[in-house]
Amino acid sequence: MVGVLKLIASELSYAQVDSKGAMPNGRQGELPDEEVVRVLMKEAKKRKDSIEIYTKVGSPERAEEEGFELSVIEGYLPQMMSEEEVSEEISKIALETGLTGGKLMGAVMRKLRGRVEGSVVQKVVNEKFPG
Repeated sequence: MVGVLKLIASELSYAQVDSKGAMPNGRQGELPDEEVVRVLMKEAKKRKDSIEIYTKVGSPERAEEEGFELSVIEGYLPQMMSEEEVSEEISKIALETGLTGGKLMGAVMRKLRGRVEGSVVQKVVNEKFPG
């Protein structure tokens, strides 16, 4: 577990250094919560992809290690929205904006950033607005 926490701390440090130029007067400050969530979601996605690959190539022990790391990372993420909640939000945003397809996806992702994975939004948008 310590290894996972060190990795998270390292990735957050890199993100903080990368954001240095965006800070007023070039000073480093704390990362905004949205940026921390973005980094954690990126790391969680890496683990999910690795689990899928290790499972396909028949390496269950590595998949299990990645699964453990994923569970640690997810412990620091805000609770993700359910597919039903995402569907309701998509309907509201579509009614408010009149958008569909990719533009609707962009609007939804901007509003729900950090609370939903892009793949879930894409799936629901495609189901609600096929074609």
